[in-house]
Amino acid sequence: MLRSTLLLCATAVGAIVLPSCTSGAELGRLSLENDNLKREVTSQARDIAKRDATLATLRAQINNLNKWGQDRPADLFAPTKIEIASLSGGHNYDERPGDDGITIYLSPKDADGDIVKVPGRIEVQLLNNTDLKNPKIIATFIFEAEKLRESWHGRFLTNHYTLKCPFPPKQDLPDTRRLLATVKFTDFLTGAELTATKELAFEQLAPRDK
Repeated sequence: MLRSTLLLCATAVGAIVLPSCTSGAELGRLSLENDNLKREVTSQARDIAKRDATLATLRAQINNLNKWGQDRPADLFAPTKIEIASLSGGHNYDERPGDDGITIYLSPKDADGDIVKVPGRIEVQLLNNTDLKNPKIIATFIFEAEKLRESWHGRFLTNHYTLKCPFPPKQDLPDTRRLLATVKFTDFLTGAELTATKELAFEQLAPRDK
């Protein structure tokens, strides 16, 4: 139906006849409208071709999934747990005395204990739990999939996500110089949510602005 409409539009564009008595200004206006209509038809035809290509790709993917059936091992390489590396902790981001944030090195692992690079969403919460009856949230950080790709480090013995979590300005930090970090990883493949918690130390060598 859409192709027929475009064809009629294109035919109408080609069929425009300008009367001999039309003024120069009117000729210019009609010529501009004619050009705009041609560009619109071309743009819509391009969009249709792009849509058709996308549909063809999706159909091919569906056909492949149907060939494998319902018992395909979709979670074969899916993470089953996440680990916060021991090197995680305070970090100096501004080169001034004292740490001004926490850096977390996070490794997703599969059922065999191997580190896997998988897309997902990560939420980090830094908590001051000095008073167990009244814990205080210092900050919460969200790392979406597009940012996770940039934060992945895949070298020998260093396969992990590097998550930089700067302290909010004018934030009161515990005198114990320790924060409880809770990390939640949502796997895009399976939708599973994995969590890890670790107490991390930081250095506060100079008083910070209040």
